[in-house]
Amino acid sequence: MAFATYADLIARPPALPQASEVQVNTLMGDAAWWLSVWFRPYGDLVTLAADDEELAEGLKILSCSMVRRALTSGALEGAQSAYQTFGPYSSQIAFRNPDGNLYITNAERDAIHALLGVNVSGAVSMSGPGL
Repeated sequence: MAFATYADLIARPPALPQASEVQVNTLMGDAAWWLSVWFRPYGDLVTLAADDEELAEGLKILSCSMVRRALTSGALEGAQSAYQTFGPYSSQIAFRNPDGNLYITNAERDAIHALLGVNVSGAVSMSGPGL
């Protein structure tokens, strides 16, 4: 079950490059699968989101961000850097996400952890292994 729809994505600017509703909804399903895998240790996200409106909204926003990044992978909008000269007519563009992968940023991960009530400090116990 996807956390967002085509309508949710197109309601958020900027305008999308050419993408069909079927393609977007497929990517939304893929994004939901990845989110469910990445956050599985904290419970079933579908069930948790059904009981928590703020978490459901956060997962919708996050899904839209993931899919937008995947769809803008080959457009200039998805460029990490661009270089042009008029000299001997040169141009160079480096894309942030050339393969169109679905991913989340550290800030997005931290936001979902906060909504789940998870305190992930990165600290490790020196007295007990794995604690």
